[in-house]
Amino acid sequence: MPRIGFLTSTDPLNRRSWSGVHYSIFRAAERVLGPVTALGPVPMTWPIRIGNKLNQHLITPLTGKRYHHAWSVVLSRLYARRFARQLQAQQFDLLLAPASFTEIAYLSTTAPIVYIEDSTLRQLIDFYPGLMGLLNVSKQELNHIEKRALDAASLVCYSSEWAAQSAIQDYGADPAKVVVIPFGANYPSPPVRAEVADKVRGAECRLFLLGGEWGRKGGAIAYDAMVALNEMGVPATLTVVGCAPPVHEAARYQHPGFTTIPYLNMGEPADLARLDMLFRTADFFILPSRAECAAIAFADANSFGLPVVTTDVGGIASFVEQGKTGLMLPLSATGPDFAAAILALFQDEATYQQMRAAARQRYETVLNWDQWATQLRRELVNRKLWPPVDTGLPLAHS
Repeated sequence: MPRIGFLTSTDPLNRRSWSGVHYSIFRAAERVLGPVTALGPVPMTWPIRIGNKLNQHLITPLTGKRYHHAWSVVLSRLYARRFARQLQAQQFDLLLAPASFTEIAYLSTTAPIVYIEDSTLRQLIDFYPGLMGLLNVSKQELNHIEKRALDAASLVCYSSEWAAQSAIQDYGADPAKVVVIPFGANYPSPPVRAEVADKVRGAECRLFLLGGEWGRKGGAIAYDAMVALNEMGVPATLTVVGCAPPVHEAARYQHPGFTTIPYLNMGEPADLARLDMLFRTADFFILPSRAECAAIAFADANSFGLPVVTTDVGGIASFVEQGKTGLMLPLSATGPDFAAAILALFQDEATYQQMRAAARQRYETVLNWDQWATQLRRELVNRKLWPPVDTGLPLAHS
């Protein structure tokens, strides 16, 4: 059986690594491809700590900007050295490297690498909060590392067309080795289809938002949409899990239909039960994102048959089928705009139920990790990087 290495600097068995995506890919690969060996975690505590101190006490005070030490050429070379030692000790036929551009950019290996991502750095620099205010030299290094990672990979797997096109156009990635496979749901125990089909919509419109950053996830717009629905005569509530308005703005968010829950741990039975209830009782999953690569929460929502109401930004269009599994509004849409779109659908029972059924179907056929791994295996077989059947014979490059 082919030997698979899982190359990440994080611990892939920690459900919080890359928002749970590392864990989901690891387990799906085990189920569909076979045994997988984790090569992480490989911590770089001291180099990153030193880099943070340099930013804090020298670089930022002098320049007003910072250097991204965690994603730098120096750290990439250190990772290459550490992983090279591991690969000398154990041989692999395939390396899965999700979100591991820094780890693979300078790695020398004969094993094919599958680089898995939800965006390119070109799309994130000066766009995502964590990649703003960087020195020009740091931006140059980030793009250099990304380019090397793309060149090193035998197969590049993105979660959206948006990201794939950036790799091809911005970095010159070979289109023949770039594929798009949307990510799956991370929710550990979705309902069976019959439970989803039996849900009856009530008189109250319940909106649900699950996300970790109030500003980037469009929390204020979701709140304004809930307020507008009430003003339109529709009793509406909004429950937000994972984030809350800034403390200095708290006075703005006093509507009785608004609830925030800072954090729910899916590994804790009581928290999972509460999250399950929120998904089951919601009528719409709302996420007016300002920036988004691949919101796994869309797949989670679809597993409950929840229509998604969001913005057409980033990689969202590869997850939401416009007018079929949800609605994508322009980035300029306001809370009242979202409310009007929701109201039209909420008052059309037949169309709403069709969208619920389509959302669940989308989860079953596309937005789950077993489907993701099955499609990955198909792409590997097509490129002769994986045996067409489980023959147990070694691969040609072994």
